[in-house]
Order: sequence, then C-alpha cells, then structure tokens
Amino acid sequence: MNNQGNISRQSSIAPPNSSTILLTLADQSGIASTSGAAWVAGFINGGASNLQILQSDGSFADPAAATIVSVAATSSWQGTGIQISQGALTTNTVAYVSGKWTADPQTNGGNLYDANGCPGLNVPSDQTEFPMVGVAMGALVGKIGETGTPFFIGDGYWFSSMAQTSGELYLCINDDLTGAYGAGLTDNSGSLTVEITQGLPFYLLSSISTVTLATQTNGANRLIFVVSPSQPPAMPIAVYSPLGYTAYPYANPPGIAAPGPFDIFEFGMDAAADLSAVNGLGLNLSFSYNSEQYGVDTAVSRQQVGSAYSSFITNEGSMASPFAQLLYQTSIGNGAPNPPTVIGNQFFAIADPNDLLQAMLIQGSGIAADNALASYWDSTLASFFGLNQYLSINLGGSNIYSGQCQQQTNPSTNTQTNAYTLTNSNNTSYTFYQPPAGIESALYVFEQAFNQYTPAGSGGDAGLLQDCIWEALCRGVATAGVFATEKTAGESTQAWNTAANWYAANSTCHYYAKFLHCSDVNGEDFRTSGQDPILYGGAAYGFSMDEDPIGPGFSGNVPSKTKENVPGGSVMNIVLGPWST
Repeated sequence: MNNQGNISRQSSIAPPNSSTILLTLADQSGIASTSGAAWVAGFINGGASNLQILQSDGSFADPAAATIVSVAATSSWQGTGIQISQGALTTNTVAYVSGKWTADPQTNGGNLYDANGCPGLNVPSDQTEFPMVGVAMGALVGKIGETGTPFFIGDGYWFSSMAQTSGELYLCINDDLTGAYGAGLTDNSGSLTVEITQGLPFYLLSSISTVTLATQTNGANRLIFVVSPSQPPAMPIAVYSPLGYTAYPYANPPGIAAPGPFDIFEFGMDAAADLSAVNGLGLNLSFSYNSEQYGVDTAVSRQQVGSAYSSFITNEGSMASPFAQLLYQTSIGNGAPNPPTVIGNQFFAIADPNDLLQAMLIQGSGIAADNALASYWDSTLASFFGLNQYLSINLGGSNIYSGQCQQQTNPSTNTQTNAYTLTNSNNTSYTFYQPPAGIESALYVFEQAFNQYTPAGSGGDAGLLQDCIWEALCRGVATAGVFATEKTAGESTQAWNTAANWYAANSTCHYYAKFLHCSDVNGEDFRTSGQDPILYGGAAYGFSMDEDPIGPGFSGNVPSKTKENVPGGSVMNIVLGPWST
C-alpha cells in the first residue's frame, strides 16, 4: 500500500548523541485508574548471555543472574533454595538445559535420556509411589513445598505463575522413590542441569516517558505493551530468551496467556522499526520516525477499531463473512479457554486467521475442518494450479522464472497433483505443488505451510518464488498472474505487483489483511470512501510476509515498518491511543 496520509510529527525531545536511540512513550488511552492501566516491558538482544531487560528508569540492564541447579538421578526430592510465592508478580521459569540420566538401565536399550524421560514408557496408574503416573518414567518433575503436588517439567518449561501453593521448589526424577516396585533409585545414573530464571517485569506505561537504547544489538529487541486491570506477572525468561505471550486465541496451550490485550514494537540500533499485527491486533499503537507515522491513527480509539472491523466485514459481503469470527471476545468452544475480561468489555483482539485455525486444531481437528476458513482457499487454489497454465515470475533484473502447470508426483507426499516447475535462464528449476483441499489448503495460505509442497525448501530463489505466490494469494491477485499461453518476461509479477488491483471488492483475499490496509474508521474501504485509513497510509503487517513485493512494478510502503534502518542519534515516538470513543 502507498504510505499516503502520513502526518508530520516533530519530536520536542532533544536528539540523543549518535551512539543512542531515544524512544518516547505516551499513554493516551485515558483509562480510568480504577479500571486498570497500560503496562510496558522490554528487552534487547535476546540471545545467549546477551539479554538486557528494561528498567524502571527507561534504561536496559542485565537481568538477575540465573540459578543453575544439578539434579541427580540417584536422589529423591532435591531442594533448589528457590522460594515460590503463589500469585506473585515475580515469575520464575524452570528450564532443562542439558544432561542425561536413567531411572532403569534395563530400559531404552540401556541408553540415557533427557528430561522428557524414557521414550515410550509411561508410569502405570497403579504405581503411585512414583511422583507422577501417566507420564514418562525418568522425566524431570517438580513440586512446591515438601508436601506439594508433583508437576511435570520435562525438557520444556515450568512457570511459577502456575503454582497452586507457596514454598520451596523441589526437583527430582520420576522414579520409584521408595523401591516399592524394584530397585528404586539404586540403579539410577546421570544428572540434569536445570536453569531457574526471574522474569521480565512490567511497569506502568505512564511511569516511563523515555527509553534509551545505547547498545549495538542484533535487532532482537521488543517493547511489549499490555492493558489489564492489574499489573501483569513478569514475562518468563528461559535460557536468556523472553518467551512471549501465546498468540491469539491461545493457539499453543498452556503457553503464556496474556492478562489483557497486548501488542509489540520491534526496534534496534541500525535496524528497521515496526509494529507487527501478524499474530492479531490487540492495541491501537503507533510510532513516528523521521516525520513519518506508522500504526493506528492516534485519533482512532480502540473501541472504534473493533466497531470498524465488524462493519468492514459486513460491508465486504459474503467473501469476507468467514473472517467475522476473528473478532475474538469469547472461547472458540470445545473446551478452549476464555480470554480475560477486557476493560470496558471490549474485544480481546482481532485474531489472525491462522492462529484461530491452529487453536481449533488443538481443541479438535473436527471443529477446524468444519470451519468456513478451512475451505476458504479451495476454489482459488484449484484455479491457480490449473493444468497447462503458465507463470512467469521476475525476482529482479534478469532473474525470471517461467514454467507450466502439469500433473506430477510430489516426492514429499508420494501423491500425484498439479504443480508448476519454474526455470530461469541458468536452468535452475523449482517445483511448487498444489496442496489438497480443506484444512491443508487453508494452512498453506494462512500459515505459509509450504514444506510438503515446496520440496526445495525456503532457501534461495525457491523461498522467494513461494513468497511471491503467497503474497499474491493473500492480496487476491494470484489468478491474475496465471496465463493460458506461455509467458517468459515476468508477466505474473507485473500482474501481482500492481497495487491498485490488490484486495478488490468481492475477491477471494486475506480479509484480515485487507481490513488493516484498507478500512477507514467507519468500516468502509478508504480507497473509495475518501476518508483516511485507520492505519497510517494503509501500511500494516497483515500476514508474516506482508512486505513490499519482490520484483519490479511497485513503489510505496506495505508494512508498518520504517523504509530504512534507524541509526544512532534518532528519536522515535510511540503512542498508545485512546481506549474508548
């Protein structure tokens, strides 16, 4: 989308020196203190031993040192010295780091195993002298206090926010601790190394006016904004990496459920800055840099965003109706959790369609397969992969891949299906197979689940070609780049990169992305209504590769991301917009 409608905004803050970037934070939500508040947490350079976390004064500093514990297979419950307080805002994360052990050398071919326990050997329900039944023998388990109820840890994570009581954290191997069923602990060997870390704290957004980045980082930097009735528990950190909230609507339970609507700002020294709505739109955030603005217009309230989405889907007609359910307010059913109550009884998020389908798959494949989104792309993909049709994709310069759709055997699935084999002037070829109808076609588009259908993988030109196809599908122009006669001059790219044709009325397209790019505050397409779009310039991340298209024929700014890297000496201004109208 063209970045039209951007508003000049000059910072009143004195520019920092050339070795720092200054972020100003403004809470314009207007939420009454009796209802709740906006909160912020942040980190920079997530990675091995380089993590720094946001402090209350807006600087970044090293987190509290992790506690490293060795858990022996030959001992019963072993105290860690870590006190867990139920309901505390400080979050401890227990994570397996390394090591192997065994609870019985006669199993698993005599081989040791990791914290997940002995493969394929769960403890029978009648062997209650084990700490836990129904999970793997030899798994890493824990409990709170000497009389606490054991819980499974394995090689994943355990968060203290899950604690049902308070006391010291104990760890041990899931084995016959008393020798009631055999050798007990006497034939065990090995040990595991476990890391226990404190979490990423949240601060009142209104209490931090500026954030200073003074470190050259790898760009893995985020500010996390949350609106909730009370202060959120610290975000868990494991092995020097904040784990982040689970995507809407909790697609990966148990995950880390957010206490309220949230969104993120991504930034770095000499890196692009952006607001991502790939995993749902939770908050009406915006930022400005170098006289350009990105994100939700600061004049638009969050309440208006929700109302506009409902109106937009209605106005767009029957092709958009399957996307109405993305306005996430209640459980998706079949035992899925309810989102937290939102201040003012507003929606929790406008969910990404992939996250909605993934959540449904977790709750039961049937409810996903029966959902209207599961079959949404079937007819379009059937048309796109029509036999004897042609594509010609220009990746830039003279690197043009062309070819015909023919029936071939997919080596990944060993099934015959229609497929394009595209070849460039260097005789480099890649083949792209049609996915089967139904949920696999839906995930092919919504999730970018190409692995089985692009055997060459995502590297090199294969990945770029697949991205071109995916972007064209989402924007509703994929079939415009398919031809009945042979084409070799990049004609598909010419059709796909003409932004005026994107997201046409009544087209089969990604309507969540179309809303972000095209809706005005009344739920009309701003390209025809004459009103400003909700997001500045219609720039947004509606899906994970919602970038400026590859190849010639496009000018503008598709994502809500700076066109250039932000150097030291810069100021960026971040605003949380009004909550209610």
